[in-house]
Amino acid sequence: MNTTEQGRTGNGGRRIAYFALLGTTALGTLSANVINAPLYVIQTDLGMTRQQAVLAVSAFTMAMAMFVPLAGWVGDRVGTKTLLVWALSVLVLAGAAASQASGTEALVAARAVQGAACSAIPPCVQAALMNHWPERTAQAMGAWASAIGLGQAVGPLFGGLVTEALGWRNVFLSHGLLVLVMILLLIASMPASGPQRPPMHRFAMFWLVVGAGSTAAGTVLIGQATSWWWILCSLGSAVFSLWLFGRLSVRRARFAAEHAGAPGPLLDPSLLRDRGYLRAAAGAGLAMGSMAVFIVAVPLFLARDLDMGPAGIGAIVFTMALSMIVAGPLAARLGRRRGVNVQLRRGILILMASGPVVALAVCCSRFGMVPWAVLSMVVAGLVLAGTGIAFTQSAAATDIVLSAAGRSGTAVGIHNMIRFLAMGAGYAVVALAYAADATLLLFPFVSLMGVAMLYAFGDARGLTRRTAGVPRPIRVIPEPANERTKNDH
Repeated sequence: MNTTEQGRTGNGGRRIAYFALLGTTALGTLSANVINAPLYVIQTDLGMTRQQAVLAVSAFTMAMAMFVPLAGWVGDRVGTKTLLVWALSVLVLAGAAASQASGTEALVAARAVQGAACSAIPPCVQAALMNHWPERTAQAMGAWASAIGLGQAVGPLFGGLVTEALGWRNVFLSHGLLVLVMILLLIASMPASGPQRPPMHRFAMFWLVVGAGSTAAGTVLIGQATSWWWILCSLGSAVFSLWLFGRLSVRRARFAAEHAGAPGPLLDPSLLRDRGYLRAAAGAGLAMGSMAVFIVAVPLFLARDLDMGPAGIGAIVFTMALSMIVAGPLAARLGRRRGVNVQLRRGILILMASGPVVALAVCCSRFGMVPWAVLSMVVAGLVLAGTGIAFTQSAAATDIVLSAAGRSGTAVGIHNMIRFLAMGAGYAVVALAYAADATLLLFPFVSLMGVAMLYAFGDARGLTRRTAGVPRPIRVIPEPANERTKNDH
């Protein structure tokens, strides 16, 4: 933010804009999980199967995964403020349509449109926080992780309370009113970032979106246990499309290097091979995939096995998100003192501990343990899960914005695409587990994924080793804001 803009908005305006961006993140997360607590009620009212009920949740995330790379580029092109306002407006309209859904198809379609609109929130908010508050990167990313936790906390509780008081259809309308308030705050306080002119390679972008959409479709089809022919076609299309995107990007980069003035690729392909970028993507994917398992499987377990209502389910799931809110600032502090990668490793280890605790609760419930003891173990597992997710997600977000790829809206969009595809994969795992009556394996699966990531990126020494060219750990004393802004441009 330049001096003139600071003078126009003032410190009060900047503060409002900062919290409005975090509030937008919280509302975006809330819109994704607001139907989780009343999911059983919606399933019964619309006559859906359990797999169709999970589809109503995963359609939102899959649409986000498909369009978030394009949203990152569009945000660079038209400005983050403009894109955010328009995207939130579409979110309100799609929520109104969801409130009138009369069947599975209508609800899934409305949720998919909501997800497409929400795809603009992560890249735009991350870019705005980095561009306008470069002097407080670690704090901003810790607050961003806490805002996601706030959305996770309020979503199930909000959805459960509104459902019991007014019915599940009013959940979407009430959420829409909150989004309208946030739109007004963003219009009034958020500084307008001038549109940039990022390179546009239409064919590469087309194949990137097709690849993301095919991956999302294949993930959803796996969760729905449909014909393997369609699953293989979707995944084959995904592999071909993403390979073609990479091939076109490499060719465009070589051509631009050999011919002065020639347009460059959407992004330098070498950015996506950076070890820090890959580690950030894997960490974010682990956090989001684990979150998907907990926020869908736990409510279904509480409703089916313990006969709890939406409000009670929302209150239990609230504990996981509350721990995310509390752990976000602690995670940022650890990252500043010990380095981002130490923070990431701690988060993975905590997340790995959460799975066996909740699995033990499920086992004890089946053997007739008193409900209050089962609920105590569930809450303990959720607190561990929320803490691990906050540490892991905050570290991954800091890693990506400090990497060379963090300056590219498309690269950040691909990073978020991976996050949401991982979340969709978590939903698919839940649906498959219920179809195969293997729900007891769900939560240990989270721990196994954590072990796989630790193995893939090395032991303690490997995870604390610095990656060349990427500033780690975060400096305790940041550069002056005006120098960072000048370097960015």
